[in-house]
Amino acid sequence: MKNNLKHFTILFLIAAAIFNLSSCYPSSQLADPYIIPESRQKENLYYVPSVLNTPLNFKKGDLDFSVMSTSNSKLSGGEAQASYMPGKHLGIMASYSFAGSIGSNPDNIHYNRFELGSGMVTQLSKNIHFNTYGGFGLGTIMNTHATGSSKINLTHFFLQPAIVISDKRKNIQLGFVSKFSGVNFKVMDTSFKTDREPFSTTQLKSLYNQPFHIVWEPGVVFRAGWKNFQFHTGYSFSADITNPDLYRANGNFSLGVCLRLNTLDFTKVKFK
Repeated sequence: MKNNLKHFTILFLIAAAIFNLSSCYPSSQLADPYIIPESRQKENLYYVPSVLNTPLNFKKGDLDFSVMSTSNSKLSGGEAQASYMPGKHLGIMASYSFAGSIGSNPDNIHYNRFELGSGMVTQLSKNIHFNTYGGFGLGTIMNTHATGSSKINLTHFFLQPAIVISDKRKNIQLGFVSKFSGVNFKVMDTSFKTDREPFSTTQLKSLYNQPFHIVWEPGVVFRAGWKNFQFHTGYSFSADITNPDLYRANGNFSLGVCLRLNTLDFTKVKFK
């Protein structure tokens, strides 16, 4: 019995000594969290899709102007879109979008983009028409990291075919869109501590090594209302075909209003 007690006492003293020794020398990670948590690094993004600018015009003289709010899991913003048909089958369009972070750190991401394009419109039947638009765009993504900032300029060219289904009066319209973009990324600034943010560093390094990406953005647009005024909603999904591992916003939801006019109607009224 005494021997067992003696052995137990010795084991207890050894365990206590080990515990005290380890408490005197904590790990360097606990004492100095040098690496920024990956969850914080993932609050920044390196590509943001804009709302699909899908002109639902179908005859010469149609003019369309839309304003909408946009959102996804990390961003919220707005977009303005305009389109016009100067000819029976010819259309032109332009858009401007912007967005910023949501949540506790609203300055983490600032994004803006401008697009300009033209295309062909063909009536397939009374209720269905097809359009294909192509064009180019310019954009900027600015990230505020935990240890600094980064800036990326984007230039892209796109081709955007769409099928639009409408009722007889075109007061209800549903468009299915498939946008293909060739995006060139140009990293302008990386003034954050790359050794402390390895995930962010890997993302930007991938853009240095492979600046040109093919991006596919399918989506759907729905509008309903009256002859000159409609409500708008839509959703698009973004897939980077070149680099699926690029950390980006994967989708975009939009909600807004649309003003529709036909410039030829004003000409008829004037001559009457």
